[in-house]
Amino acid sequence: MRVPTLLMLLLGLVPCVASAGEAGLIARVNGAPTLERAGKTEALKRGNNVFTGDVIETDANSKVKILLNDDSVLAIGPKSRVTVSDFVLAASGRDVRLQVLAGRFKIAISKFFGAHTDYEIRTPTAVAGVRGTVLWGDTGLDAICALEGTIEVRPRTGAGAPAQLSSGECVSQMAAGKTAPLKPTAEELAAYLKEVTLD
Repeated sequence: MRVPTLLMLLLGLVPCVASAGEAGLIARVNGAPTLERAGKTEALKRGNNVFTGDVIETDANSKVKILLNDDSVLAIGPKSRVTVSDFVLAASGRDVRLQVLAGRFKIAISKFFGAHTDYEIRTPTAVAGVRGTVLWGDTGLDAICALEGTIEVRPRTGAGAPAQLSSGECVSQMAAGKTAPLKPTAEELAAYLKEVTLD
């Protein structure tokens, strides 16, 4: 039985998370995604470690699932580029920065019981501040949805006020400097999620 990394941290069973800069592990792959590291590009395979600064890219037929070292799960859909900018995990706190450079994603963020947690998802147009929750986003649609829990979304440009999203709420138009409510139908949302669900 696998003991979650986060639980081991909190119990003091491990002093830190793996090696410096390590953020997670490739749990599943569809198609032929690639990994860019230190200027070199190679095929991405199940079992590969993911380090801060790595860029994961999928083509039109690829999807990737990553198990992060805090037991959060990141799913990346087709035609996407994603990088883990920062990943610091210790019993005293958690600081994570993910950048979705292009494409679509879903992340289920594990709950954290340390003294401090700061989890941030950045797209080219928006910043989402989250804790223990599930969210989905698509840079092509310029949209972010809270699937479970609550998140705060703010545009990266303009003077638009941050939007507080509860489960089932979405926003769009961050490129225009605002967070306009978006209300996809149940069928549309199911289609969005299917795009980031591995077969």
